[in-house]
Order: sequence, then C-alpha cells, then structure tokens
Amino acid sequence: MSEVTKETQVTEETLETQTTQVTEETHAAKEVEVVDLAADTEVAKETETENTDAVNEAEAVENTEEVKETETTEEPEAVKEAVAAEYAQAVEGTEVVEEKEVTKENNETQEKSLNEKLGVGAKTMLGLEIALGVVLFVYLSGSVYFENHFYIGSRVNGVEASFKNAKAAYEQILTNADDYKITFVDAKGNEVNQVSAEDLGFEVNYPVKQVQSLLDSQTGFNWVARIFVPAQYYTKTGNTYDKVKVKEISSSLDFSRRESTMESENACIYFDGESFVIEEEVYGDTIDSRGVEKAITNAVENLQTEINIEDGSCFLEPSVKADDNDINRAVEILNKYMETDITYDLGDGIIEEVPAETKADWFTWDEYFNVSINKDAIAEFVDEMAEKYDTYGEPKRFVTTDGKTINVPSSSYGWKINRDGEVKQIMKDLKNGEDVVRDFTYSNRAKSHGVNDYGNSYVEVNLSTQHVYVYRDGLMVLDTNCVSGNIAKGTGTHTGVYSIAYKQKDATLRGDNYESHVSYWMPFNMGEGLHDATWRSKFGGDIYRNSGSHGCVNLPLAKAGEIYNIVEQGWPVIVFYTGNTEKENAKITTPQAEVMTLIADIESVTLESEAKIVVARQKYDALTDEQKAQVTNYEDLVSAETVLNTLKEQAAAQAAAAAAAQGQVIDPATQQPVDPAAQPVDPAAQPAQPVDPAAQPAPVDNTPVDQQAF
Repeated sequence: MSEVTKETQVTEETLETQTTQVTEETHAAKEVEVVDLAADTEVAKETETENTDAVNEAEAVENTEEVKETETTEEPEAVKEAVAAEYAQAVEGTEVVEEKEVTKENNETQEKSLNEKLGVGAKTMLGLEIALGVVLFVYLSGSVYFENHFYIGSRVNGVEASFKNAKAAYEQILTNADDYKITFVDAKGNEVNQVSAEDLGFEVNYPVKQVQSLLDSQTGFNWVARIFVPAQYYTKTGNTYDKVKVKEISSSLDFSRRESTMESENACIYFDGESFVIEEEVYGDTIDSRGVEKAITNAVENLQTEINIEDGSCFLEPSVKADDNDINRAVEILNKYMETDITYDLGDGIIEEVPAETKADWFTWDEYFNVSINKDAIAEFVDEMAEKYDTYGEPKRFVTTDGKTINVPSSSYGWKINRDGEVKQIMKDLKNGEDVVRDFTYSNRAKSHGVNDYGNSYVEVNLSTQHVYVYRDGLMVLDTNCVSGNIAKGTGTHTGVYSIAYKQKDATLRGDNYESHVSYWMPFNMGEGLHDATWRSKFGGDIYRNSGSHGCVNLPLAKAGEIYNIVEQGWPVIVFYTGNTEKENAKITTPQAEVMTLIADIESVTLESEAKIVVARQKYDALTDEQKAQVTNYEDLVSAETVLNTLKEQAAAQAAAAAAAQGQVIDPATQQPVDPAAQPVDPAAQPAQPVDPAAQPAPVDNTPVDQQAF
C-alpha cells in the first residue's frame, strides 16, 4: 500500500501543477481583448484539451520516474507489475475528476473576463465622446468669433491685427502711422540713420471700409489653419508717401562710415570657346541710393520700422540676373546660330573653316538682349579672307616658253571675293540655320587657287618675239607668229593677264576710222582680242612697231581657227614683253618721255653740258604740240640754255682780255686770236677810240652755274 500512497501523492502533485498552469493561462486570456463570446468558448475548449494532454504527459513522466526508482531498488518483477496495475487505476480515476474540475473553472474565468472588458470599453467611449464634444464646441465658437475678427497672427498692411475687428485694426494702423519712423541699423543692431513719417510724406490713404472688406473676405471656419499659417492682408490703396521726398532722403542719408568691399555686377553673356553661356550676377555690398529708396518704399508699404543695412536690402542689386527670361532667350538664339557651320571648299584641296571664336564675333545684343547679326564683324572676316585668297590685280610670276622668269604687270585677272555679296550670303546661311559647304562669292574668278591662279591651260602672247603659244594641261598644243598693236601710232597691245570674255564667229570689228570682218573673234581686254587678219600676208618680226594693229593680236586665219577650237570662255591670256623691248617701244610711243629723260640728265650746267643741251633741244623741237605739253621739266631746259649762254659769254670775255694783254686780237666769231700778218688792218678804217676803264669787262668766273638758279 505504500506504493499506492506514493502514486496518489504524485497524482496530487501533478494535479496541483496542472491547476497552476491553467490559472496562469486564464490570467493571460484576460489580457486579450475578446468581444465575441463564442470565440472565447472555443479558446476555453482548446485550453481544456491542452491541459488534459499536459496532465497525461506529466503522469507519464511520473510513472516513468517511479519505474526507474523501482528498478533502482531492484524489486522483484511481481512487485513491479502489481504497482503498475494500481497506478493505472489511480490515474484513470484522477483524470475524470480533474477534467470536470478544470472545465468548470475555465468557464467561470472566461465569463468574468468578458464582463470586465465590456465595462472598460464603455468608459473609454464615454470619455472620447466628451472630448470630441468639447473640441467641436471650441471650433464652432471660434468660427463664429472669427467671422467678425481677424485670425490669430493676422497683419493688415504690416500692422498686427490678431483678434481685432475692422475698426480696431484700422485704429491700430492710424496709431502706428502717427508715430511711424524707420530706423537703419548695422549688423550689430546699432542705429545708423533714422527717418520720420514727416521726412517721407507718409500717411494712411485708405478708409476703414477697405479693412472691413478684407475682414469680410475672411472665412471663420478656416481659423485653425491660420494659426499655423498667419494671414497677411493688404488694402487696395495701401499707405502713401511722397516719392520725391523718399528719393531725396535716400540720396541724403550718410553711410560713408561703412566701407564696401565689392561692387555688384550684372549677369552677362560670354563665349567660353564652344558656346555662349551666362555668367552669374555678383551681389556686392555697396550701399546705393536706389537700394535705400527701394528698402524705404518696401518698409513704408508694410509699416516696417527697421531696416538692416547689412541684409542686402539697401545694396545696389544687379539689374540683370542669370534667371531672367530675356538673357536666357538671347543665349538660346545665339547658340542656335553657333550650331550653323559654314565651310569653304575652294578646290585644289583648299578647305577654309570658320573658327568658333570668329563666328562668335558675328553677333551682338542690346541692353534688352535683342540679338542681331553684326554685319560689320562679318565684313571684317570677309576682308581677311580676301586678303588671303584674292589675286586680282596682282603681278603674276610667269615662266615663258623660252625659259625666262618674269613678272607680268598687274591686270584684271585673278580671284576677287565680292565683299557685299559674301556678307549677305553668310547672313542668309546663318538665318537658314543649316550647315553649308561652298566656295566664296566672287566678283571675278580665276582658274586655280594653287601657286599660279591662271593654272596650266592658257594662251601666251610674247610681244617681244611676236609669237603666240597655246598650252593645255601644261602641254603646248599650238604656236604661231602674230602682229600686235602699232607702237608708232600709240595703239600697242596692253600687257597683263586677262581671260577670254567670249568667243564669236564671223564678227565685224569697228573703230573710229576702220571696220574689219573677222572669222574668229576672241576678246580678252576691252576692245583687244585674238582674231584672224586675212589682209596681212606676213606675221612676226618688227611689223607691229610701225604697221601693227589697233591693239588686237592679229593671227593667220588657220591658226586663229585652231585656237578658237581650243580655248573656252575664261581661258587665261598672258601678254608680256621680255628684255629691253618695252623700253625701246616706249621711245616710239612716248617721245616726250625721252625728252624729259634727256633734260633730267643735264643736271649742273657747265660749258661741257652744251652737247646734252643741244640734243635735248633738238628732240623737244621735234615733238608735236600735244607731246610738248606733256614735257613737265621743259623749264629746266630753258634755264640750262640760259646758264650755258652766260658761261659762253663769260668765257669769251676772258679770252678777249687775255689776248689784249698779249697784243692779240680775238675773232668774235671763233673766239680765237687773229694773226695780224694774215689780216691787215686799215688804220683809216679803225679810228682810235679812247679807252674807258669803266667799260672794261670784269674778270670772268668759269665756275659751273646751277641751272635751277635761272
């Protein structure tokens, strides 16, 4: 029986433990807010099942422990079986009893917890309803109140108007206006200057009804929101002031003790090497009367009583800022222009691109940032290109067929950029906004942009040899004798580089006193050109000097036809002299020039200059009246002749005096001594004459006399 007693004790201990667990779970269940009683019941059932399982597990554990103890005491097998049987009966009875008791207690606990929860919820709801009622009452009361009073924190024209009706707010405005003054302070709050309402001509220039209108626009139900965002009201009229007085006081205030460190600068446009950009404005710290005026105006309109001169309100502000629409619009337009690329392809592998820096100078803008194309800047660029590529009118270095290198005089051949035309074309390209690759606009064109602008296909006319050569692609394809302009008649063919103006068959050439029919006509310089001359039987030699043409290059008929079939319009024609031919011809064409040269060679006159003077006189007298009129140094010849005559007279006098001293007689005609024996003298025919010393000639000075002195 001792073993049964032990088992019973174990069962009681297990039951107590299980009861404790149930109690703790019940307390935990109370803390959970459960409203649905059916749900609580389900929980209770689950809890009961769990408790039963726990009891079974505990009893099994105890049973196992008892068995282990029995095994430890090494009792007989029969005793073990008896104990096990008794234990099983005891457990079976205990389980039934415990299950009923636990179920009863759980139901009671759940019912109690539900009643407690229902009581607490009712109390909480009642408190919330009371609180909401109070809040609603306050809100509605405030809404009614603020229908006739300004919101909390409201300001009317800068004056505090919280909780005031329109009349009270207006009276406050008037009160503030009577005592109104503006104090200027520095960064430390020290007073620097002060102006009164009288200084500014300040007054309230609006009636109370404008304040009432502001209040009427106010919605009472919005008063709570306005606690966090105070309302700022401004009447339609606002406070008034005398603008003249404000300007005067702004200029008269003394801020000289304050030193500025930096001037304000406007935002501006500049080119950074790739595109136009805006440089930000700079805010300086220089106090400016305009800034002071602006600060005073703002203070008056808002009834502010203090201006801090260091907060920037009085500083001279930049008038142009980087975010202004005008300056940004201008930059957009400028960069659109910059995106247009203009490339010049001159041929011969020569490419000229317009640098971005150069193109950036082609645009300008006014103070309002209205962009325009700078025509003068574009013209400067065109002038630079003309200086680089123009060859028109320049002497041409040329190697003749006979191997001589000469400089052909300036002429009408070569490249010449049309300044106005190119400027207009550039402006058109920019406005179109599309990339272009083209050549310049020319007023005169040549064949090549290479070393020689006449290229390697041309007509060579050697006036010295009276021969014509035709070259095509660097190879001579034709040559022939010719007859050029008449030198003696002053119609010599002009030298230079020209181009075939056009070609014409069966043309009639007319002049002042002639009319000639030709089969092939190829003009190149005004009325001068290449053509056949069937009226001539000979070509070449010196025919041209006295029997030449009126200026054209005469050719044999067959050769003229061949040349006609080779050359085209624009084909270069190079006309020149070689050696001294041109100088020799000049003597024929302009004899007056030779006379002027002879006169210039006389220089200082001596008795030895007589030969030069005589030749110059003879050449001058041979000129026509028209040619004589062109001798600009003729007076020098006259002076030289006068000096020569004087020198000759002086020389004659000196010779006569010397002969007389030796008893010789001088022949006036030859200025030589006369032999008395060869020429007898008749005393009767030569009466003696008294000698007058005063009539004796003075000694002759044979020093050369400068012809310019006469």
